[in-house]
Amino acid sequence: MILLDSYITSLCHWVMDTLNGTYTLRIFQSFFEIYFNILPYLIISILIQVTLIYYIQKGKISLVVKNKALAIIVGSLLGMLSPLPTYAAIPIGVALIPLGLPIAAVMAFIIASPLINPSIFFLTATQLGIEMAMARVIATFIISLTGGFFFGYIIKNLEPTMLKVKKVYKERPFHVELWRSTLFFGKYFTIAIFISAIVKAVVSPEMVNQIMGQHVQRSLLVAITLGVPFYSCGGAAIPFVEVLSDMGMNKGAVLAFFIAGPATKLETMYMFKSILGIKFFLIYLGLTLVGAYFAGLIYAFQ
Repeated sequence: MILLDSYITSLCHWVMDTLNGTYTLRIFQSFFEIYFNILPYLIISILIQVTLIYYIQKGKISLVVKNKALAIIVGSLLGMLSPLPTYAAIPIGVALIPLGLPIAAVMAFIIASPLINPSIFFLTATQLGIEMAMARVIATFIISLTGGFFFGYIIKNLEPTMLKVKKVYKERPFHVELWRSTLFFGKYFTIAIFISAIVKAVVSPEMVNQIMGQHVQRSLLVAITLGVPFYSCGGAAIPFVEVLSDMGMNKGAVLAFFIAGPATKLETMYMFKSILGIKFFLIYLGLTLVGAYFAGLIYAFQ
């Protein structure tokens, strides 16, 4: 064992000496620095999410709200508290329509659900500060309310497919859900942290500040565009944005990225289009992207 430890130590020193001064060494150093910084908070956030899912599965909740405006508010709040992944949140929300829940409240729930939840709030607060976490909550609430009222009072005709969704989220024991969530988040966080390490090692702070720091309107458009390829899941996007923020990305662009990213995930777009139809999908996409821009614009000047 002593010989093995000595061999590993020697190998590490050789690798460090060989890669000294290279981008490769910078990337690996940044990777482990970011990874171990966020790891304790990641573990806690996974426990929060799995615990919420477990109690939602066990509980039998019946919610009937006759007042449409109040129903929209409740739908938004439930969406923000929902730990469900997008592929489950959309069909589960739609499945409540035949039970009498107003379409406006369902749409508010669906819009809010991928944007924030308790575990994402916790990670955002610990890595980017409580101000950014609260900004995500406020922006999500306003955008989901707007979407709920829009769909409720403007769109009148429902597509038949919206009434055919059955149970789609399989109940699992706590330890199974914990293991699956750990594997899922671990995979996406590892990829996101590796991308973050490359950005930190290769891209200069001056470049980030010039593109996404000084000119607010341009930085918002860049951030929204970045959300398309770089947003994997809610928590995994945080270390990537944290690196850009440290390098000069303004806070409005950060918020815009967090709102636009979930809306442009392939998973979200596919589920929305498949279950709700192209018209609902395009309206949802437009509302979310416009909301991301104006939320970022307002927050940038606070």
